[in-house]
Amino acid sequence: MRIIFRKLYRQQALSEEEYSNLMHYAEKLRSSSPESYLLFYERFAAILYRDYNTFIPRFAYGIDDFYDCLLNNPQLTEDLKSNSISIGAFPLYLHDYLEYTYPYGLDNFTILTHLELMKFDNASSLELPEPRQKALVYKYESANPYKETGLKSHFDRIGRYSFVSRLQSIRYLSGSKASEDKIELLSGDCLGGIFTNKEKSIYYYIFLTENNALKAQNACRVLNLALYGSYVEV
Repeated sequence: MRIIFRKLYRQQALSEEEYSNLMHYAEKLRSSSPESYLLFYERFAAILYRDYNTFIPRFAYGIDDFYDCLLNNPQLTEDLKSNSISIGAFPLYLHDYLEYTYPYGLDNFTILTHLELMKFDNASSLELPEPRQKALVYKYESANPYKETGLKSHFDRIGRYSFVSRLQSIRYLSGSKASEDKIELLSGDCLGGIFTNKEKSIYYYIFLTENNALKAQNACRVLNLALYGSYVEV
């Protein structure tokens, strides 16, 4: 891996094989050696995002898992509103992320503000497709998750939301790259997204766990806010 690390530091382009080996190495570290993975993250996360459009999380579970937990557990949101909740009330798998992000206690105002942005105007609640009961399915061109730089990490992040059942890359956008990446509503159980790396824009489908137009609208809004800090009116 030393050659690959040197190329990253020198901003030299990695080959497809080198990029794939690097991602496999990172995944192995994350599952087997958290301390080593954290060191890898601190050294290379910013470089990978800047040069390869590849997002890697600091912890095994992070912000997307946190908001997915809140969206699926309304009582936690109510407890945030009443200021009667601590990190200990959340599942253990979120504690590393929460303790790092909120060392002086949960920032209830910021968390609740973000949740409110996910709702349509005047909506009393945010109805989303039910959590998946089966393993998430990923479909990549040529069955190669690393064929397109950054796409797998993008899919991994979307897949942290439990209302997603399948992710599938479809085609390349013809002509120039897209002006912006976004997610849009296609039907009651399917969203369409655009992911752009340095070379091209790729169109993909996000299949939802149930067919419901209103819930699909809400899922679209949640994902756009999570990934891009904005939402697309549908």
